[in-house]
Amino acid sequence: MSHWYRCYALMDSRGRWRAWRFGPATTEMQHQLEAEARQAGHVLFASVQTFAAPADATGTTRWRQVREQYTGGSALPHLAPLYFDVDAEGDIDKALLWARVLVEFFVVQLGLPEPAVRVWFSGSKGAHVLVDPVALGIEPIATLTADMKLVALELVSHLAAQGAGDMAIDEAVYSLPRMLRLPDQMNPKSGLFKIELRHQELFQMTANQVTDLARQPRGSLWSDDDLSDESVPQGAKWWSKALARAREPREFRIRTAQAVGLKVRPDGYVVDELIGSTMPPCIASMIRSAASPGTRNRVELQIACWAKGAKLPLDEALALLATWTTANRLELSAENARAKAESIVRSVYGNASYGFSCIAARSAARAVDVGPQCDTCQVVRPRSLRQVYSLRVRHDAQWNPPERISLEDARGLTARIIDRRVAACRADRPGRHADRCRQDPRGRSRTGQARDAGCVCHAHA
Repeated sequence: MSHWYRCYALMDSRGRWRAWRFGPATTEMQHQLEAEARQAGHVLFASVQTFAAPADATGTTRWRQVREQYTGGSALPHLAPLYFDVDAEGDIDKALLWARVLVEFFVVQLGLPEPAVRVWFSGSKGAHVLVDPVALGIEPIATLTADMKLVALELVSHLAAQGAGDMAIDEAVYSLPRMLRLPDQMNPKSGLFKIELRHQELFQMTANQVTDLARQPRGSLWSDDDLSDESVPQGAKWWSKALARAREPREFRIRTAQAVGLKVRPDGYVVDELIGSTMPPCIASMIRSAASPGTRNRVELQIACWAKGAKLPLDEALALLATWTTANRLELSAENARAKAESIVRSVYGNASYGFSCIAARSAARAVDVGPQCDTCQVVRPRSLRQVYSLRVRHDAQWNPPERISLEDARGLTARIIDRRVAACRADRPGRHADRCRQDPRGRSRTGQARDAGCVCHAHA
């Protein structure tokens, strides 16, 4: 029996999920489910993550029966490739361009071999880029998916600043588990298959050529035998540094929370941020508003997070989100809209790192041009009780570690600062300064120290 497990799911032609299964991450298991999917006319999905075997593992079970073992403070570890869902809202050419930027970074700048950076056309409107965890030196850990989100977003921001323009990825895919359509499975909406692309094809083909290629299954272009058992030094070094940067703010916040006796989620927010089940004005405004493409995913995620934070039953959360999704995604049928809503709600309810965040809700509200009414909000705890900032000089994103200097340099720096303050005091109030100095017999001037130090106290009074 495999030491690693995976989440599997079947979706019918109308976009409705069957119960998610949890079984060994083996080729035999996948082939068995592929045969079942073909016979029933369904599409097979599998989690991008593989999970350490659950307690009392006895083969296949339901995901809902074991998911508690992979969430929370004592969660079992999981492993995944570093993955990106590149989606340019229907512009396949742009999505392919962004996928090329990612591939070029990992292959050219980090020196990873082609089999370690695999690319699939999703069968709809984007591409999936998966980077082999062994090549990057990625280790199994319970917080890996949350860490990957931070690393991926930092990388995309870096690449955009380096010339990739408005490059973006789908942030909502970093959930546990994240279900991806398996290769050579058809997308019922487009009638196209999810197919793998070689790097040369990715860089040379147009969107029309790729979609023509996706009209039939293609098979896998690489196998596990093509991968090395050792990490690529430059790739492992990059991952290690990026992971440390991503984890630092969260670790500081968690340690701060422990020092003051607060329980926080992995993102550093207090667990019970909501006072009750009343809907905040920002969520209510988003539910009443219409969102444009590019912002709908954020709104759907925030509605689901609020429902979870307010402890709504899953079926009530699903009904609420399905209504909004149906009204705002006119390109989807009612059945497919409900299926999408169900996928989001199940992901949020099944992942301990998801929960209501006042800052995230306000940000999503602004994205859809809804002014958050924070002054009149009575359902969220005060800011001082809501967020745990680390005990550092500035906010995490702006703070830089201080440089170590000698005591003599510190004395000189302090003296120069005081001299500037005294000079400013003299310029502002020269007459009063002179009178005070005549009354202060201790006023003196020494090299390396503040002059007329007795006046400093009056300046600060």
